[in-house]
Amino acid sequence: MPLTQRISTDERPLVYQSSLPWSGLEALQVACLGVILLSIEPPSMQEELRLTPREIARMEGMGPRRQMSFTTARVALKRLTRQLGLVESDRPDSTIETISLDDQRPYLGESKLFCSVSHKGRIVVAVAHSHPVGVDLEEVSEKALRVLHPFGIGGEQRLIARSSLGAERAATRVWTSKEAVSKALGLHLFQALQEVEVVYIGEMESQIRFQGKSYPVKHSEGERQVLTLITCDQ
Repeated sequence: MPLTQRISTDERPLVYQSSLPWSGLEALQVACLGVILLSIEPPSMQEELRLTPREIARMEGMGPRRQMSFTTARVALKRLTRQLGLVESDRPDSTIETISLDDQRPYLGESKLFCSVSHKGRIVVAVAHSHPVGVDLEEVSEKALRVLHPFGIGGEQRLIARSSLGAERAATRVWTSKEAVSKALGLHLFQALQEVEVVYIGEMESQIRFQGKSYPVKHSEGERQVLTLITCDQ
C-alpha cells in the first residue's frame, strides 16, 4: 500500500513513511520540485498499474525481479506526474509515458522536467526538478564498503574511517552519492566511482566534487536505508 501522503503548503508532493519516520525527508523535498516515496506490495501494484505500449515492450524479456523493479518505478513516476499536475486528472495511466524515447531514461509524461527514480526492496522513490537531478536508494550494509574498496579515493576512505556515523552508514552515503550523480549528469557508474569525489560526509548532507565543481547532496534515512538526492543547478 502507498505510504501516508500529504501535500505541503507550496503544493509540492511529499510522502511520509507511516510507521518508521524517514529523517531528513523534508530537506530533500525542498531541494527539488517533487518527491514520491512509496512502499508497494506486488498485489496492490498490479491492481493499479496500467502500462503504455512502449512500457510493455520495454518490460518484455525481463526476469521476475527486474520486472518488479521496472513496474514499481512506473507506479512512482506516474504518481509523481499526477501530483505535479503535468497531465489531466482523468487521463488514464496507460497513456502516461514514463520512459524517454531512448528507452533508457525515466520520463514524466510529455513534460520537460528532469526526473530520477530508484528502487530497493519494497521501497521506490521518484523525484522531479527543473534542473538535472539524481536519486539513489540503498540499504545500509557492508556491501557499500566492499563496492567502494577497489575504487575508493584516498580521502574518501579516510572520511569513512573517521565518520561518527560508523563505517557502513558513511560508506552508504558515499555510494549513493556517486550513484545519484551518475544519474543526474548521465555518467557511467564506473566513471562516477573513479572521478566523483565525496569530500564531506554528513548525516543529512554531504559534499561532492566533480571536474572542479562542488555540489551538495541531501540524505534521508529510514528502515536501514539511505536515500540520497543531488540537484545540479549550480
